[in-house]
Amino acid sequence: MNTIMEQLVVGDKVAKTPIVQGGMGIGISLANLAAAVANEGGIGVISAAGVGMFEWKTDDFNYNNIEGLRQEIRKAKSMTNGLLGVNIMVALSNFEDLAKVCIDEKIDFIFAGAGLPLNLPEYLNGSTHTKLVPIISSGRGAKIITQKWLRKYNYLPDAFVLEGPKAGGHLGFKYEQLEDEGYSLENLLPSVISALEPFEKEHNKKIPIIVGGGIYNGSEIHYFLKNGASAVQMA
Repeated sequence: MNTIMEQLVVGDKVAKTPIVQGGMGIGISLANLAAAVANEGGIGVISAAGVGMFEWKTDDFNYNNIEGLRQEIRKAKSMTNGLLGVNIMVALSNFEDLAKVCIDEKIDFIFAGAGLPLNLPEYLNGSTHTKLVPIISSGRGAKIITQKWLRKYNYLPDAFVLEGPKAGGHLGFKYEQLEDEGYSLENLLPSVISALEPFEKEHNKKIPIIVGGGIYNGSEIHYFLKNGASAVQMA
């Protein structure tokens, strides 16, 4: 099967390969990996989780994380002209500080999960470079975030990452749902598409959906791209 994958377009950002590298924390998804993915046309992602634990510049762990993230972003940018993002867990106590570093350093994307990033747009402070991409596990989550951002900030999410129960990390699934086909990524995707359609029509703007969790090969990528996803996340 000779299929040319469509580009992933998020605002003014265009990834020629519609693959987003997942954010793996505690020193896995750092500058080297992110730059390598970006150089292949995908979106390379740095994980903000524990990024400052490798160089103890001070006794302040939060400060080390903030400065560690800043240095990883700058290092990645020195290695690629491609698209780069940072994955930040909303549950982190210094989520706001890490988000502001990303925006100050003009990262292309912030991927925010492990909680609902309901206040993320306020950290932009007028910047239009960084695109905001919440990570969700249901159509309901996508609707809640979109409604809140529009009402409070007049800001439409630039894209969403939909993670199914086979994705690693901090997800919104119970143990018994992991093998329940009703919660499979294939069945979750249509509900997110339906939840976002009214907002897309009202604002005449497409909100790309990036799907992740248990996607291993080309046929699986092909399935999701043909059934409403704009890209896949793999890690």
